[in-house]
Amino acid sequence: MPQSFKDDTIHDLPLAASGARQAADSADAVATGPRQVLAGRYELLGLVGIGGMGSVYRARDLELEELVAVKVLRRELSVAPEVTDRFRREVRLSRKVTHPNVARVFDIGEHEGDRFLTMEFVDGEPLAALLARERRLGVTRALDVVEGVCAGLHAAHRAGVIHRDLKPDNVLLGRDGRVVLTDFGIARAVASGEAGKTLGAVMGTPAYMAPEQVQGADDVDARADIYALGAMLFEMLTGERAWQGDAPLAVAAARLFADPPDPRLRRADLPDALARVVLRCMARERGDRYPSVESVVHDLASLTRPATVTPPAFTPPQGRTAVSGVTPGASSGGAEHGGKSVVVLPFANQGPASDAYLAEELTDDLVDTLSMTPGLRVRPRGALGRRSAPELDPREIGRELGVQVVVGGSVRRRDGTVRISARLISVADGFQLWAKRFDRPEAEVLRINDEVAEAVAEALTLDGAAPNRTAPSDPVALDLFLRGRHEYRRFWPEHQERAIALFEQALSRAPEDPMILSAYAIARCRFWFFTDRGGELATEAASRAVAAAPGLPDARLAMASVRFQRLDVVGAMRELKAALACRSGNAEAEGLIGHILLECGAFEEGARRARSALARDPEVVLAAQALARAYTLLDRWSDADDVIRAHPTVGSGSGYTVLRMRRALWQRDPEVVEKLAQRRVSEAFPDLPAPFAQVIEDLIEGRLSDVRPVPVEGERPAVTALRRTSFIRQLQAEFAAFLGQRELALTALELSLADGLFDLIWLERCPVLDPLRDEPRYAAVHAAVQRRASAVVAVYRER
Repeated sequence: MPQSFKDDTIHDLPLAASGARQAADSADAVATGPRQVLAGRYELLGLVGIGGMGSVYRARDLELEELVAVKVLRRELSVAPEVTDRFRREVRLSRKVTHPNVARVFDIGEHEGDRFLTMEFVDGEPLAALLARERRLGVTRALDVVEGVCAGLHAAHRAGVIHRDLKPDNVLLGRDGRVVLTDFGIARAVASGEAGKTLGAVMGTPAYMAPEQVQGADDVDARADIYALGAMLFEMLTGERAWQGDAPLAVAAARLFADPPDPRLRRADLPDALARVVLRCMARERGDRYPSVESVVHDLASLTRPATVTPPAFTPPQGRTAVSGVTPGASSGGAEHGGKSVVVLPFANQGPASDAYLAEELTDDLVDTLSMTPGLRVRPRGALGRRSAPELDPREIGRELGVQVVVGGSVRRRDGTVRISARLISVADGFQLWAKRFDRPEAEVLRINDEVAEAVAEALTLDGAAPNRTAPSDPVALDLFLRGRHEYRRFWPEHQERAIALFEQALSRAPEDPMILSAYAIARCRFWFFTDRGGELATEAASRAVAAAPGLPDARLAMASVRFQRLDVVGAMRELKAALACRSGNAEAEGLIGHILLECGAFEEGARRARSALARDPEVVLAAQALARAYTLLDRWSDADDVIRAHPTVGSGSGYTVLRMRRALWQRDPEVVEKLAQRRVSEAFPDLPAPFAQVIEDLIEGRLSDVRPVPVEGERPAVTALRRTSFIRQLQAEFAAFLGQRELALTALELSLADGLFDLIWLERCPVLDPLRDEPRYAAVHAAVQRRASAVVAVYRER
């Protein structure tokens, strides 16, 4: 049967591929299945990475009580004789080389049809990960790495072994400072000519292959490794590969017809002698290269190094764990440099239908928590579409989404307790990396998620980042909070009103809880914009949340939301940066930053932030709307439509209706022009809610000398949402300019400016404002908005 996370009973949690039995336990948190043990000896502790040939795991040798790395060959490849020959060859050739700078390979084995080899576990990270993080290295640091690589290559060549796939993925930087070569999967024994020719003539990785490898030469020798050494040194020093392009074959072929580029053209401060070493290593004709690694070392030793302090061992920065172990057979495909990847399947609700929100909120909370883990790429829940938990086969979904690990589970609430069952499955081979069942009081459900997140990080050999939060201890308050957050995520006014009511009930039981106060303030801010009501309540709640928990990301986001509605955009940007400093994976904070930057005219930075937020959470509506609007203003209509199609929530609700209305104005849609000229707003935009239609009619008639809120029985706010009034003034300027009411349009711009307008991209690009741009009054507004937007962008760019 396909794997499923749909049931929380132990016997319905089958282990993928292994057939191992699950063990039940009555404790409140029990392991629901043993870790995978291969061949009765190697207990898998965590996934290091996945490459073209298979997966690499950190494991414990139960017989010797030592950590080892286990490379498991993909099962579909294990039936191919040429692939298993390559696997055996890696063991044979690696055993020929005994040196501290070469990873030791121990043995080859089989487990229920899965072939694997065991090798030395190097606690560190690939050079590729360091380059992805730091882009380029200082001269001294690069030379330190190259010296270690040369030592390992010299030992291999002396033993008669040519690596043939030297690249940053296959160079490990240990925490102890050791530089270690690994992955001899396509190596060649020179004396015997053993080269695995059945796999095809062209073997290696295009970016680092010597020209003779590209040509499929039979007599590849040590100088091919020297070429790859030069290509790696080029990349370390310049931050770029010597040969670039999108098509691997074109990249490989380029070196057949051109000499390598001079690294000084990409980094002018490189010493000439060092550049000459790189160029000689990468000479097109192998007779022009160094004849041996020793000769490379000789020239490197003669260099005068910069007078800088060499950094200590190659340890990742604080809060980031190195990719431990060895590379996963990148010689036949390779793993990405960009870290580990995971998808969280929707938790199955095993209780009544009314508890569905609990499963959804726990799923979303786990996604948010995992997003805080450095080096972990978490696919958003929206990537799963509308599929429900019972329909999802973990490995199929994992392969479809291109992730390495799938997390899934189920939730059942009964008699004041919650049972959560969760487990981790490796997509490549179906091995279960971790499984646990929790029976806890309702008030501890978020704490369980924290534990699951830590287990995921450990299983992926990453450092987990424990969230800076304390969940409400009152189970009823926590339940109301989760219900309120479920409504809040739906964005539009009616949902915000329901969320506010639920948060207020939660606050009646936990009045000082900063998580609830933050959520309440943010929901109030949304409602404030839609209705111009509740601003003073939002401000008070945000202030209390920050006072109670200044390090809570959502508290800073709440204060940023208040400042944004007041159009204190500089203050909002500072709070948003503080929120991201507390938790870098906060999609809503990043989305609002993107929104603000897009309006400020910093398109590239704003679009990057908006897309990053939407990658984490496709339902960050403000980011999607701002991105779609910016594309429209830049006349990139198809890009705008792509954003709207990709994020269905954006295409529903009054906000999208207003955007469509404005796009019709900007394009001067003939039908809309005619209906608006006849003041038939509701016919032009039948989806527009009546209160908004009334505001538009007031704008067209010029009756809005004092912008008023959406009507609510006699209620008037004590605090005005300047973001809202400024926005309505923008609409007024558009309609007035559209209808040829030049004076009213200019007055509306000036009033919007007085409220705090900073929307530079709109002011400069909105087509209906074209007739105003030769007016001195427009020029004055533009200059003021430009100064304001520049100040906001400057704060964003501050370090």
